[in-house]
Amino acid sequence: MTPEDFYRQHARKVLGWCIRLGGPHIDAEDAAQEVFEVALKRYDGFRGDSAVSTWLYGITRRVLANKRRRAAFRRFFGMDQIAEPVSPLRTDDEVIRLRRRRAVQHALERLRDDHREVIVLCDLEGRTAPEVAAMLGIPVGTVYSRVHAARRALREAVEAEGIGVDGDNVVVLRGHG
Repeated sequence: MTPEDFYRQHARKVLGWCIRLGGPHIDAEDAAQEVFEVALKRYDGFRGDSAVSTWLYGITRRVLANKRRRAAFRRFFGMDQIAEPVSPLRTDDEVIRLRRRRAVQHALERLRDDHREVIVLCDLEGRTAPEVAAMLGIPVGTVYSRVHAARRALREAVEAEGIGVDGDNVVVLRGHG
């Protein structure tokens, strides 16, 4: 497989992880590019002991952890005061959808890293608990317990962001991302 084919096959998935796991203080496209820089340097050393997506997720996870630490440092010292980009006029529905998406992203940002990971992988990407367990290198039972705790924490974070909750389900998680 050529590097271009490898990139085309996995770029959308990696960018999605970077957007959802990186949070609002991370440039997701920059993070995804860094993931592919690392992956392509190490591709010849990939032994195939796991799925390529599991291997790529591990790289993404490490890249994002480093970027989140640097972003936290910049925020702590007030070094990330960047103005919101000016965008063209939008319809009311687009504005509502964008605000809702931003609020959900902020709610995800409030979660612990291990909770955010399982919410993104299980609930947003629809992966099974065994798949997530393999990707994270943890037992399946741990995935289930983290998902349960993460959903509770996300519900609280979503409510704090002012997004509606319907019964036990967070409204807007699916279909608005």
